[in-house]
Amino acid sequence: MSSAQLQNSNSSKVYVLFYSFFLIPLMIAVIGASFFVMFKFLTLEPKSPSDLLNDVKIGSATKRWQSAFELSKLLANKMEAFEDGLFKNQLISAYQHSVHDDERVRMYLALAMGRTGDSIYGESLQKGLNDENPATRSAAIKALGLLQYKPAVLALKNILQDKERSDAEHLTTVISLGNIGDRNVIQDLKPLLNHEEVNIRWDVALSLAKLGDTSGAAIIADLMDRSYYDLFPEVDNQEANQAIKIAIQISSGYKSEIYMEKLKVLAYEDENMEIRDTAIKMLKQVYGYQS
Repeated sequence: MSSAQLQNSNSSKVYVLFYSFFLIPLMIAVIGASFFVMFKFLTLEPKSPSDLLNDVKIGSATKRWQSAFELSKLLANKMEAFEDGLFKNQLISAYQHSVHDDERVRMYLALAMGRTGDSIYGESLQKGLNDENPATRSAAIKALGLLQYKPAVLALKNILQDKERSDAEHLTTVISLGNIGDRNVIQDLKPLLNHEEVNIRWDVALSLAKLGDTSGAAIIADLMDRSYYDLFPEVDNQEANQAIKIAIQISSGYKSEIYMEKLKVLAYEDENMEIRDTAIKMLKQVYGYQS
């Protein structure tokens, strides 16, 4: 046998060994693992609110806050959990015991309660307004707004007037007061239309409009003007789009020549097609405007 034939024979043996002992077993293992993953994925049942709440109570540190986060998302859409009295009591208990836990656990539990829309959680959330942690206080403020819990209005007004609180807390309080809908807070909100923090000015105007007060109409008109955001380079395009959509929605409650002109510009010139469509709909619905 020539050296060339011997080399070819050795190469063939190498390939046979490679396929037999490495590549084929690897392919079998990969295919088997793929089937296993697919089977687990297809047979895995989503966790119920009770399962997630149980993980919050007895899980590891990481699992607790992650489960609380998932619960806060799930309760926004899962109505049957709201009628379970045992679940409600356990959720309240978990929130009460989370005061010394990871702040994320308490924050997400507060939001979970708020997203149920059930006022049974209001009293516990109101106690959360006295937390030492500003992040969990803000979560309680937001949750009370989501609940539209009117018994908390006085406590929220006190937060609004507390100069020691951060702008972030004041901002969340302004939004929650607007969501709760108690017109008695209008006089507390109006002075904040001149607040040095622009985000507070914006949300005060929006909250006042929700309460039926047009004192912030000029600010809402600015929020409907895309060029206005050029003054605030820290506001990115996505944030501007969101603010414009909210302003359009709020403006629909009030007929105004200024609002109509802003809507026309958005309807026919704006770069975002969703905003253009929304503006066109508002022009038709509110002003009977036909293009």
